[in-house]
Amino acid sequence: MMGQDETGAPEEAATPEMLAALAAPQVEQADSPEVFLSTLSETLSASDNVDVDLAVILSDQLLTVKPHADAIANAKAAIVALAAKRAAPAEVQADG
Repeated sequence: MMGQDETGAPEEAATPEMLAALAAPQVEQADSPEVFLSTLSETLSASDNVDVDLAVILSDQLLTVKPHADAIANAKAAIVALAAKRAAPAEVQADG
């Protein structure tokens, strides 16, 4: 059953067709996994509404054709470190 959003309007479930329609103008057919992942990484990093530091972590750790065996653990550690850095009080960041 569908819920309501903050405005009280009924929520609409995203269908694969809706998602494809949203992505279609931005994504071209990739020639290879390398091209696809590289393009995805570049698009993610260039987007105005994306956290740049997080995009770098994703690009470096996960958006590769052959990710390292510990890619998920490494990405998690990098994200946790980023979160801890951002959560630290301003004076601690300046000293650190």
